[in-house]
Order: sequence, then C-alpha cells, then structure tokens
Amino acid sequence: MRYPFFAALALALGVAVPAVAVPTYTVTSSLPGADGGWDYASVDAETNQLYVARSEAVMVVDLMSGKVNDKLAVAQRSHAVLPIPGSGALLETDGTTNSARLIDVHTGAVRWSVETGIKPDAAIWDATRKLAIVMNNKGGTIALIDVTAGKVVGSIKMVPGLEFAAVDKRGLLWVNNEETNTVTPVDLKKMKALTPIKLSACDGATGLAYAAALDQIVSVCGSGVADVVDAKTRKQVASIAIGKGADAAMVDNVRGIIAVPCGADGVLSILDISGVAVKLVATVATEKSARTGAIDLATGKIYLPTAQYMPAEKPGTRPKMVAGSFRLVVVSPQVN
Repeated sequence: MRYPFFAALALALGVAVPAVAVPTYTVTSSLPGADGGWDYASVDAETNQLYVARSEAVMVVDLMSGKVNDKLAVAQRSHAVLPIPGSGALLETDGTTNSARLIDVHTGAVRWSVETGIKPDAAIWDATRKLAIVMNNKGGTIALIDVTAGKVVGSIKMVPGLEFAAVDKRGLLWVNNEETNTVTPVDLKKMKALTPIKLSACDGATGLAYAAALDQIVSVCGSGVADVVDAKTRKQVASIAIGKGADAAMVDNVRGIIAVPCGADGVLSILDISGVAVKLVATVATEKSARTGAIDLATGKIYLPTAQYMPAEKPGTRPKMVAGSFRLVVVSPQVN
C-alpha cells in the first residue's frame, strides 16, 4: 500500500499530518544473499535500491526486480551505507580503515575517501546543512563531512561508545552511547556536546530515532527496553519493554511507527508514535540475529538482514554462520 504523496511531503516540510491507523505487519518473503557479516542498511528512495553494509562489501538489492548484487563495492568492516540525495552516490563507513568513502551507486567506483576517526560506525544525513554526520564509535568523536568537497569540515569531541543519531526540529543532533547508556544533545552551530541524559532502564544503547510528531527521541537498548526522551525538556518520559538484542530503530513517520529488530529474541517490536505517547503495539516473529534493517517509505516494507548460526564452540567465542543461511527477511504492512 502506498501512502499519499502529500503526507510524505507535509512531513518533510514540517507540517502536521493527521494521525493514521498503524498497520499490522507480517513476514511476507525473503531474499537470498552471500554469507558474511552485516551492519546497517538503508533504502534510497531516488533509485529504489536497498543497500546493506557487509563485512567485506556493500550489497545492493533492486527493490522492483528483487535482483541482488552482493558486491557493489569492496569494503573492510562496513558499518553504514547512507544514500546522499541528488548525488547518485552513497557514503559508506569503513571500520578497518577508519574512513568514510563516497561510492557511485551505478558503478561501485569510489569517488573519494577521507579519514574520519577511530572506527566510524553510524552515519546520518543532515538535510539542513547538507552534511553527512559520522559517529566514530571507538574514537568518541563526531565527524561532519562536506560530501561535495569530500572532506571533513568539523569534528566534535564526545566519549567512546557512540552509536546512532538523529536531528530534531530545532536542529539539535542527538547521539546515544552504548557504554555510558546515555543520549546527548549536540549543538551543531556551536560544535559542542551538551549535558548527557542518563537512560534509566537501558543497558547497551544502540538504535535511535526521532519521533517528529511527538518531538521525542527513542533510544533502544540491547537489554530489552526503549527509553523515550522529550527533546524539548531533555528529560526521560518513558521506558517501554521490547525484545532483547536490538541494534537499530527505524522510523516511519508517515505510518506513525518505529520498527525495532530485536536479534536475541528474533522479533520485530513495533512502536506506535502516532498518538500522544510512544507505545508498543505489536511484536512480530522474525528470525534470531535480525537486529538491523531498513524501511522502504514508499511501500512501508521492512528489510531485515539475518542468518542462522551454529552453537559456539567455546563459551565467549563467536558462533559460526550456517553456510547458505544469509537472507533478507521482508516484513510488510497489511491493509486493515
């Protein structure tokens, strides 16, 4: 089901959109891919392509045909794949080389590469400033990148453990931290981190999303909670039980939801953000290890990378992936 164009346009312009009934969601299909690790994913609305950051490559899926290209470009511990509007390119963060690279979405050619800091992880697009913002997880810094010039134009000192981020309607950047279990507002004009807000029920803050209609920040935690912070008052207002093992929070402001893939429990927690408060409205069975993903805002479909694993050979060691088990689980909204 495609939602009206005016609803998406109104949200982009900051105009209030009447509340819509939150859809129900169900697993409808899956798409195969090459074995290997993965991290964040994203959908490019301009090309109708899904990109997945893989351990050794950038994976791309044509969402119209379902055609999969497992290696658009080589990578070294890729973490984020961020489409840059109007550029025909995406920004990829390379954890091993401590760099961000601009990759042509048609050819896979690298247009430029810049060092960002130690272990660049998540990346978001700041549409107002036309900058890519990269969170350096181990370095504890934030890099602001001019994608046209291909250079870092600013760096903000934080503390190690940075995870995801979002920009609110005031232009403040919000970043959570998996080690300190905090969310911190950052003044991008002054290039300065403000007072961190402790997430009371959180252990392992990972995914983060901004609920625009509520003006609230939702930080999801591996321990099985989503903590909600009011962006205006900068106070925590709720803590919501979700599945365990979350590593991403995907917002769909048109349909009024935040989808949280919880890899330890093998569920997708659906949070309703269309009312007066964030609330859990559904828990969809998916697959264990499905902990990140991306939403196609045109269709509402959610794509979750996942794979099966054998039991760990020794306590504390990483389990081995079952050969041929990697796939993208597709979760689709249903017309009520």
